[in-house]
Amino acid sequence: MALQIAERFRSLVRGDFRILAVTELLMKHHEYVPVEEIIRFSRLRDDEVRYRLRGLSRDRLIVSAPKTLPTGRGYLLTMLGYDALALRVLVDRGKVEAVGKPLGVGKESDIYEALDGRGGRCVVKFHRLGRTSFRQTMKKRGYAAGRTHISWLYQSRLSAEREYSALKTLHKVGVSVPRPIAYNRHAIVMGVIEGTELKFAEMEDPESIMLEIFRNVRVAYLRAGLVHSDLSEYNILVKADGKVLIIDWPQSVSVDHPNAGENLRRDVCNIIDCFERKARISLGEDAALEYVTGKRRTLAGQSSILRPHLRP
Repeated sequence: MALQIAERFRSLVRGDFRILAVTELLMKHHEYVPVEEIIRFSRLRDDEVRYRLRGLSRDRLIVSAPKTLPTGRGYLLTMLGYDALALRVLVDRGKVEAVGKPLGVGKESDIYEALDGRGGRCVVKFHRLGRTSFRQTMKKRGYAAGRTHISWLYQSRLSAEREYSALKTLHKVGVSVPRPIAYNRHAIVMGVIEGTELKFAEMEDPESIMLEIFRNVRVAYLRAGLVHSDLSEYNILVKADGKVLIIDWPQSVSVDHPNAGENLRRDVCNIIDCFERKARISLGEDAALEYVTGKRRTLAGQSSILRPHLRP
């Protein structure tokens, strides 16, 4: 996919981007955008539009309707086409210079190594909510609730917008998260993401790492007013120096959200369970919640090492 993004992007010219942008705009009103509408709104010649549509379709930046519409052939933007539109803006703004190999491919996002406008290392995260069940995503994420129709591109865009906003707030108050640099559509440019997933990390001092995680969760709650809502051993990275980095914040909610308490409890329990399994460290759920929400000043003395026969 990284090679596809880079190769397709380099081959595109202004007319291609105009057609992609017009198709994106008109998808709000059409199941498949008629060619005549693309011609009218792009203000390009009929023959040029049809020529470029064939090329964009061949390169999988758009896809044609499975059958001819009453008004003629229609097209939709693909996720690869959406990538191209987002990257063009980020490149034009000097936020991204190059995109490299993939660092991670998940159910709801792809992450690539990249260079920023100054040649420094960064990453680009593309949100891709089309990989999950529509009903599950609508139910799970509060910002999609109440809408009778919402496209996968729009959901991915909202997801990126929310995560970028959360990262800005969290980074500002000192939570250990990737540094947000810029975003456009469904793509976020952020600082380098390094470390080993907590699930697979070898820890010399697991208790201090656990306490560091809860300290970050506490700062997120008390100073940023946010609950991660999907915290697990897979989105906490442990760096070589023992510091942690908490990633994947698109599902975060305000502490005032109706589900904030339930989400926070689940986040806390996931971390407690992880350290019980991985390091035989026991910590009470109530004590952890009191600490995170500011009702307890410290977790010192609250954890203990499980005896072998008590290991879960």
